Amino acid sequence: MGIRKGIIGLCILSLFVVTGCGNGHSEVENPEKGENAVESIELLVDKNTAGSGEVIGISVLATMEDGEVLIVTKEVEIATSLTVDDERRLVVPEDALSGEDYAIEIEYKGIGASENIKVVNLLSETIDSEGLIIEPDVLDMVVNKERTLPAEYIPENLVTVRVPTCLENEEIKQMRKVAADALFNMFEEAKVEGLELVARSGYRSYKTQTALYNGYVSRHGQDYADKYSALPGQSEHQSGLAMDITAQSSGLQLEDYFGDTEEGMWVSDHAHEYGFIIRYPLGMEDITGYLYEPWHLRYLGVDLATEVYESGLTLEEYFMSFEE
Repeated sequence: MGIRKGIIGLCILSLFVVTGCGNGHSEVENPEKGENAVESIELLVDKNTAGSGEVIGISVLATMEDGEVLIVTKEVEIATSLTVDDERRLVVPEDALSGEDYAIEIEYKGIGASENIKVVNLLSETIDSEGLIIEPDVLDMVVNKERTLPAEYIPENLVTVRVPTCLENEEIKQMRKVAADALFNMFEEAKVEGLELVARSGYRSYKTQTALYNGYVSRHGQDYADKYSALPGQSEHQSGLAMDITAQSSGLQLEDYFGDTEEGMWVSDHAHEYGFIIRYPLGMEDITGYLYEPWHLRYLGVDLATEVYESGLTLEEYFMSFEE
């Protein structure tokens, strides 16, 4: 799932020793086969998780038939879609998204080994000192009560969704194109299963969110508003990657029991297959900051959405699990 094998042809590399200095292993440029042939090899990487643009050192260990372990520095064949820099280190692409995996495959003396590098763009590195999100356009961006979108941010490539909607406001019928296309595919598959989903509220501008939040405060008070509505700049709807969905079985409203309907249960089980997660799960308000919203979908892309879904964690917990 999501592994970028991307084999672009084998190349002979001279690998500098990056790890293993002072580790008790002998260093050799090219162990010869003979009475003491190579038994196995091991690929060592500095880390198995890395952020976009990060540089990762690698080294290769060869275990000989007599048990001696040597560091190999020449004649190693490596296949990967990662860039290899001048110091023979691996470089994660600047546009890599959390949830993507990159395969690294090596061969030495006819023996192979492999490792994967998982991309995780840590939360602590994606906001500035004032809590503003640095790159709001990336799909793995996280916005919540501690992470704010700039007031002037308007996502590019907003399009009107091609699915049934139930409100007249044209603004909220929009999503970013990549999310809108995924929503269409999910709704179409739901129809195959005999289920009719309806989109209710997608993109909201900073101005719209301001009016909505102030309305909640005016009608129900500050505490109620903070449980059910986001402050301007802290709404996923401003990202263009969120959509509230409903069905006739819940009266086309946003009700908790949507999660118990046939439509809601199908969405919960299958949304990740189209790149979405249920952003605010039941019982997780202390972490997400919001009460249960089985109708609120957030697009992350299939790789990351599947990672989060299979982990059983909230989006915040998933990223926090990688923080050192």
